[in-house]
Amino acid sequence: MKTLFEDVFIPDFDKDVFFKSNVLINNGVIAEITGSRPYADEYYDGAGLYITPGFIDCHVHIESSHLTPSAFGDIVSKQGTLHVVTDNHEIANVGGIEAVKYFMDESKHSLCNIKFAVPSCVPATPFATSGAELSAEEISSLLEREEVVSLGEMMNNPGVIQGEKKFAVSIARANALGKVINGHAPGLSGDDLLKYIAAGVMDDHESESYHDIKTKLEAGLKIFLREGSAEHTDSEAYKLIKEYPDDIMFCTDDKSLNHIMRDGHISYNVNKALQLGIPAVNVLKAASRNGLKYYGLNSYAEISPGMYASFIIADISSESFEIKDIYVGGKKISHYSRENRGTPVPEKLQNSMNIAIQSEIPQMNNEQACIQIKDGSLITEHLVDSSRTYDLKNDILKLCVFERYGHGNRAACKITGFNLKEGAFASSIAHDCHNIVTVGTSNESILKAVNSVINNGGGLAVFDETNLFTLPLEIGGLVTSKTPDTVAEGLEYINELIAKMGCTLTDPLGTLSFMALEVIPHLKLTDKGLFDVDNFRYL
Repeated sequence: MKTLFEDVFIPDFDKDVFFKSNVLINNGVIAEITGSRPYADEYYDGAGLYITPGFIDCHVHIESSHLTPSAFGDIVSKQGTLHVVTDNHEIANVGGIEAVKYFMDESKHSLCNIKFAVPSCVPATPFATSGAELSAEEISSLLEREEVVSLGEMMNNPGVIQGEKKFAVSIARANALGKVINGHAPGLSGDDLLKYIAAGVMDDHESESYHDIKTKLEAGLKIFLREGSAEHTDSEAYKLIKEYPDDIMFCTDDKSLNHIMRDGHISYNVNKALQLGIPAVNVLKAASRNGLKYYGLNSYAEISPGMYASFIIADISSESFEIKDIYVGGKKISHYSRENRGTPVPEKLQNSMNIAIQSEIPQMNNEQACIQIKDGSLITEHLVDSSRTYDLKNDILKLCVFERYGHGNRAACKITGFNLKEGAFASSIAHDCHNIVTVGTSNESILKAVNSVINNGGGLAVFDETNLFTLPLEIGGLVTSKTPDTVAEGLEYINELIAKMGCTLTDPLGTLSFMALEVIPHLKLTDKGLFDVDNFRYL
């Protein structure tokens, strides 16, 4: 089957320009770029339109969409993201190596070209309790799989810098196999940053500002500009796409399904860059070729003869990227039919909640410490606050973490920034160990939300002191086999409820999910207590 795309603008990523020509594809491969009009079975009028390689999300945790890999891939591919590199340390922290293998097998049903980063830090540190661990031997065996393109983000920065055996062995094995080594370096600078890079780390996605990102670029790292649900890159930093045209890529990291369906996936990054005045050819290079070549997916990285015919046809203006058609393997994406899914879910993911119904709230060990959050950022501040808990006038609420793997750990502290005026909400999505995390305006409301999550075997729950709404996530307490439309509707309703309860955050569920992550500055709460990230110790 031959198709000729006529009069399309084609990016020349080496010269950073577009040129107009015709593109002939044959049996799923780009056969010719030509000024003539050869015979084809089908002709596509592309006058005024642009053709670009499919986008790649260079670092994503599929679990944050609440969908299985195949369902996630089908959603994002229809938005132009035809390739993703997923680090599934979320599901690994719940179910170990069998959970990772389940995701790898399940992903094969998707239209999206899903590649994998082997989770390198499960758990991220010894300072929180997970449901499983990945040993150096298990990491090594996973690195050998064909669908694996990298060693996942190295989150235990002190361990990497100090050359701890597990991390040194994994990095050496990844190097030997020619795999990328992903980084995670929030706040790293100076000698520590140089030591981290010298250990073998190649990229980072955790910086938000122009200055921090440029510092890391100058030190030799590749950078993924991140636009998730609760985490965003400063607009000024987008200038670096033009300043470092070969070294900038895009990622989402953690993006909820309702935000993907409403705002776009990597297309959101693309539109943001265009609206900030970045030249379209540089934007498309960051969205496609740079990441594809970085991960060795060279056969998808250009619009040129011999490349796979997986691309986007779009109308591009100075402020927007509007998709007209998407082709995968030479066929319109709409021509593919949905396959039956049949990947068995491991037993450990079917029954991941080993916690009894709770009757009381954990005590706070530090009455003065308060976590302060900022909308759109994962970085928290450490406040010293002497006001009472549940001071709603001054937005002092209670944050609690309930360990869910049978050890009985629980912790609580003050938190400010949510602006809740009533009720509570809770989630079994709590990076990275995925215990139950909750925030609320009273002990009673917190218990109502937490116990609903427990009763559902994991998921989300919101209680406004009158009504209770839940979204069960039956696979590991993280994802569900429900249809994307059902999940998106549930998420929208939950967010509406939380907003009515007074919360002013853009993504309250996403923000809550990171309050237990002990590898992002400055103060977090794990199931074992308040954690000072800067000094890597309990407070």
